Amino acid sequence: MVPTDDIAQWRERVFSTLLPIVLVLGIGAALPSIAVALRQGLWQIALMDTLALVWIFAIWRLDHLPHTFRVLNFLAVLFMVAIGLMLAVGPVSLNYLMAPPIMAVILLGNRPGMLTLALGALCIVAFGVNGYAKLYVPGLETDALLSSLVVAINFSCVGALVTFAAGFLLKGLASSVQEARTAAEAVNRLAFYDVLTGLPNRRLLMDRLAGLAEGARRNGSLGAVLYVDLDNFKNVNDARGHAVGDQLLCQAAERLAATAGAQACVARLGGDEFVVLLDDLGPDAGAATARALALAEEIRGALCEKMIIEGQRYYATTSIGVALTAAAGSPAPLHDLLREADTAMYHAKARGRNGVALFEAGMLRDAERRLTLERDLGLALDHGELSLHLQLQVDGARRPIGAELLTRWRRKDGSSVPPDQFIPVAESSGLIVPLGEWVLREACLAWHVLARAGHPLPLSVNVSPMQFRQPDFVARVESILQETGVPPGQLVFEITEGLLVDRRDRTIERMHELAALGIRVSVDDFGTGYSS
Repeated sequence: MVPTDDIAQWRERVFSTLLPIVLVLGIGAALPSIAVALRQGLWQIALMDTLALVWIFAIWRLDHLPHTFRVLNFLAVLFMVAIGLMLAVGPVSLNYLMAPPIMAVILLGNRPGMLTLALGALCIVAFGVNGYAKLYVPGLETDALLSSLVVAINFSCVGALVTFAAGFLLKGLASSVQEARTAAEAVNRLAFYDVLTGLPNRRLLMDRLAGLAEGARRNGSLGAVLYVDLDNFKNVNDARGHAVGDQLLCQAAERLAATAGAQACVARLGGDEFVVLLDDLGPDAGAATARALALAEEIRGALCEKMIIEGQRYYATTSIGVALTAAAGSPAPLHDLLREADTAMYHAKARGRNGVALFEAGMLRDAERRLTLERDLGLALDHGELSLHLQLQVDGARRPIGAELLTRWRRKDGSSVPPDQFIPVAESSGLIVPLGEWVLREACLAWHVLARAGHPLPLSVNVSPMQFRQPDFVARVESILQETGVPPGQLVFEITEGLLVDRRDRTIERMHELAALGIRVSVDDFGTGYSS
């Protein structure tokens, strides 16, 4: 279905383009006609041509009048010329009488076109019967009524054919234009909008972000970027499936857009990450920050409210990072704004989730330091900068009964990196898995060194949750034991008590597998976490 407004606008444009052309053609045809008519004494034709030119000129100039009113006047001019010629010249004027219905169907629609055609046929009959128009048909010269009817019927048949053809052509053209527009809109929507939530996607967000930054530089009014991330959203997908997760995202997107308001740009970056752009927060940094943080708290509160999906209640806490645009005259790359807001969001998560954090320069330095540390830690594994130290375990008589292996990192320049700095980086980056495997192999080699020295002590090795949950963990341990020849009973794996809470059944099953190999398991720092 083609929207009526689109066809109406198209007709108005056609009429506006057609009028000056008709006026130019009319002047070119009317001036010679007027001169000939005056020479022959046909003042009626000269008057009619003059009136027609003035009338069309007036329709052209009075473009503020309604479209339908102007078109009806234009059709009246055409009728006047056609009937005038029919009265003065005869049947040849029927060519001119064909113009009004064709123009009517193009400029007004099928029904006005048919009515105009019928009016033309009635004029033929009326003027033919009364003898004003010489429309005689050979063989029917004496019967004015029958002659007029024959001419009118033929005129109507040909006119209907042409008028209907013009109408169908216009309808088909309009449909094609609308289909092309619909296809273009669909392509545009796929390119710039998220399929699931209907929100702008990353591509459109970057365009809006460019406008936000440019506005801040141009008029000095600050803007803000809010980076919104749903906490533990993966748990919903894992427990209830992606269909429920998608519904939760849609409801979260609706609440986010409703809370942010129509003036804000709300976009989905992907997964459970959303971004809100706020502009025109004023030139005062303090006031702009307060407004951005207040909206962030409103968003956090709105998303924390229960969501009903398939009759079940769900709650989605949210971590939000806030970053303000640079002041006028201080341009900043667009990606820096997103990175700053993203960095602040991760600080909100680190503080316990379900909170709001404002970006500070120190956050970026911390992030860069962690990134550098992560890179250097990967190189330290390859360059032999890591080493193991033994911490003895003794009984009541201070006799050694075992030892715990501790990992230390000394750089090539002699500086040391404390474990409380590089172990969290290893865990967050995934380097803890190769690091843990290296520690286990080194522990086995250390046991042989102790055994050769006459002190074969059981060794305790810390195993991270990520390493413990690797699908091939038990197989890798068994392979290292076979490779080094260490008795499995001489190893004790220390795990955190969090492993016993999260995925408990799978954890217990894996502990049984390790016990079957002969490896003992102990809980590290028992009583300081869940067990307290």
